[in-house]
Amino acid sequence: MINDSLFIDYRSQPFLASPFHGQPCFHAHPELELVLILEGYGKRIIGDKVEPFESGDMVFIGSNVPHVWLSDSAFYEEDSNLQSKVIVTYFNPRTFQQMFDSMKEFEGIREMIAQASQGIKIYGETKRIIAEKLLALTSATGFEKVEGLLNIMHLISISQEKSFIVSKETSGIEAHSSDRLINVINFIKNNLHEQISLKQVADIACMTEQSLCRYFKKRTKMSFSQYLLELRMTNARKILIEMDKPISDIAYLCGYNSSSHFCKVFKDHTGQSPYQYKAGFKKDLPKAI
Repeated sequence: MINDSLFIDYRSQPFLASPFHGQPCFHAHPELELVLILEGYGKRIIGDKVEPFESGDMVFIGSNVPHVWLSDSAFYEEDSNLQSKVIVTYFNPRTFQQMFDSMKEFEGIREMIAQASQGIKIYGETKRIIAEKLLALTSATGFEKVEGLLNIMHLISISQEKSFIVSKETSGIEAHSSDRLINVINFIKNNLHEQISLKQVADIACMTEQSLCRYFKKRTKMSFSQYLLELRMTNARKILIEMDKPISDIAYLCGYNSSSHFCKVFKDHTGQSPYQYKAGFKKDLPKAI
């Protein structure tokens, strides 16, 4: 959690890592995040999408979307002179939520923030203009900084030079959901290691199972079972990347009593077995991580 409503961070370091984590790790936070890679290359994970990144890349990430930027293994070599340079802007949308919701002039920004749950890659002339503004904002203070960021968000919202990184929204819905839906989603997230039934979540929402299914699909664009699967698989990928645990333990932590069933579901969802998925990242990271 970032304490400031608006935080702009210029980093120059041997490899990409957040100041809030000792090593690069798959994580999420409520703040919106705008990343500009000035120098560096490697792989990034946003949601369930894995892609290479390089100098000049610019990405806008929505609230609570899991992500990590992994510098190439060359950056970790003992005698490496490579440097990673990046500007990262964190923006807490709740600080400005009332203004965004009450003024029609912010309709485009509201829509763009909602779309950012899919991750937005920015390119072309829009990227060049925003990059110049970001560089200037690293030394800005007070109203100038706030005005500059709002201008950047406006540019992203009206630009055609952008594309979505993941194909569907899998997170970031808390910011514009009712308390009832938030209670359901929090229950699911806090009990992923348990067997979760439709009746349980319907009782939490004080709705019938049929009504809950309709309500959930309308608000999240996914069925209850699809959403539960997405969260379980996101959790599985996070554990595989960050921890060295047996597959049977990972299966249990993700709500599966059978490791063989977990492996089948994981492969159906990602196209790789858990072992293949983990090995694909291990080869790109130093052995110490």
